[in-house]
Amino acid sequence: MEEHHEEHKKHREHKKKETVTFTKIGLWQGVSGVLGILLVLSLFTGGFGLKDSPSKVAGIVPSGVAPSAPSAPSAGITDMKALADDDAFLGKKDAPVTIVEWSDYECPFCERFHSQTLDQIKSQYIDTGKVKFVYRDFPLGFHDPLATQEAMAAECAREQGDDKTYFDFHDLIFKTTKSNGNGLQVSQLYDMADTLGLNKAKLIECIDSGKYKAEIQKDIQDGAAAGIQGTPGFIINGKLVSGAQPFSVFKQVIDAELAG
Repeated sequence: MEEHHEEHKKHREHKKKETVTFTKIGLWQGVSGVLGILLVLSLFTGGFGLKDSPSKVAGIVPSGVAPSAPSAPSAGITDMKALADDDAFLGKKDAPVTIVEWSDYECPFCERFHSQTLDQIKSQYIDTGKVKFVYRDFPLGFHDPLATQEAMAAECAREQGDDKTYFDFHDLIFKTTKSNGNGLQVSQLYDMADTLGLNKAKLIECIDSGKYKAEIQKDIQDGAAAGIQGTPGFIINGKLVSGAQPFSVFKQVIDAELAG
């Protein structure tokens, strides 16, 4: 009888250990599953970002889908003329609403904004004189050296023409990057001069000289000071909007500014 009781006791203890082990495994699997879901979500919420500096990878910053109340930039920076600097822009110079974008040519979320959203903003607000759209560079360190070379190339193209020339080159970079899937080669960047009828030798010389490197660094510094932590990032009349948000988010902010 005692032997039977002892055997039954050992059996209960063994089952208890199995339960504890199973619970630990189940808990770890649950945590791992949640982390996996969060990682996947972070990849599709609209932006690449850096928390420390543009040269240090800090992961992808989730930006949400449709913030109902975009926040004000840090440090109280709301001077849109200062934020626009002397960078290339689309639209009327004195439009009532100014959008300043900080972007990276190698960022897939930036390409998404330019292929899916900018045309709608352009047709409804920029072309109608309601919005001035300014493009500033924010190349991320893990996309360099190509991202900075692309940024300099667009500036060099502008030097040979005007803001239209800049945006023609800008559009061609995004289009070529998208079609390639994994970015473009420097030789392709040079060949864009031929595509757009620019002086190729001058473009190459301008890019290779690093003439506009300080300008791009200023863009990065101004963006960081205004609260930009990832790409694409936008300041709309002092309101911060992060990530490749849908057109409805931009419409909400722009309409509120026009009505105000």
